Amino acid sequence: MGPIAGPRPEEDSAGPRSESLDALRGLAISAVIARHYFEFKYGMLGVDLFFVVSGFLIGGILLDSREQRGYFSSFYGRRAFRILPLYWLLLLIATPDHWGYYLFFLQAVPWLQFGYPMTEPTFVSWTLAIEEQFYLILPLLIWSLPREWLVRVLWCGVLIAPVCRWLFHAHLPDLSWEFLLPCRLDELFGGVLLACFVRGYCRSPLVWTALACVPMLCDLTYAAAFGPFSFLGISAFACGVIVWAGINVQKTVLLKPFIWPGRRCYALYLFHLIVLNIFLSLDFGAWSGLIALPIVCVLAEISWRAIESPLIDYAKRRFARVRPVARPACCRCDTRKPANAEASRA
Repeated sequence: MGPIAGPRPEEDSAGPRSESLDALRGLAISAVIARHYFEFKYGMLGVDLFFVVSGFLIGGILLDSREQRGYFSSFYGRRAFRILPLYWLLLLIATPDHWGYYLFFLQAVPWLQFGYPMTEPTFVSWTLAIEEQFYLILPLLIWSLPREWLVRVLWCGVLIAPVCRWLFHAHLPDLSWEFLLPCRLDELFGGVLLACFVRGYCRSPLVWTALACVPMLCDLTYAAAFGPFSFLGISAFACGVIVWAGINVQKTVLLKPFIWPGRRCYALYLFHLIVLNIFLSLDFGAWSGLIALPIVCVLAEISWRAIESPLIDYAKRRFARVRPVARPACCRCDTRKPANAEASRA
């Protein structure tokens, strides 16, 4: 099965982009902000969408670069310049308790012991902790495994996720286990499998579709047998469908409003609770979200122009990917078939 066409990268002043992926991230951050600012009931689905998009994007980048020299240094160098500066700025401004754990993305350790600080601005960093742990696993898997075994391991992660949710739920009934990596593997690895799919790794679409339904059915079965339960399996499946639809849709009027927040989603996500809490502390009440929204948008634009975009451009130059030197035909191995994929400034 050949690679399936995805969205074409769009060139901008700083390099190739995918507007469809930007729009998907914009949709995700819009849902999260709507949840926190305006109590939108289904806003947390934005986090699920973030994870699937991240798996798809990061998985695609790694799949396409795994034969290149500087595979690890390029990936981790670019990720560090993308993530750490604003994250450190958040920690400097908000100064959370157990600061050292936050520094190494281990904030779940004190949280499990002392409780989850859901009202603190730094609580949003739980998703970053999961992402960073994911970044430690995925590059090694993609680099070390031939594609048949890679696909098997990814599917094992997807199928293990509902089992982890069952086990954690028995000991953490407050749903705090939703903030741990093992319980989110179906979303992250599901996104990577989508990246594999568009690159022609799938031999049986019917089997893949059936496997994708398993976490959803497991969560429904558990809920029917034991009572209220999280439906992350359903969310993962639904977000996978959304990402699949998004990457196969050409530019439309419906996508355009989400491109701007999608490109600035990182600053919007990190700082939207800080701005909201300021106005809540000033007793603006129900008006807090409405007043905070334009302010956080302005801050995100400043961050994008002054901090993020220059650092992304620098990292792309500093950690440029170098293609391997061509080998004689008799020495080539055909076990891996990198394909063209989406380029996007993550």
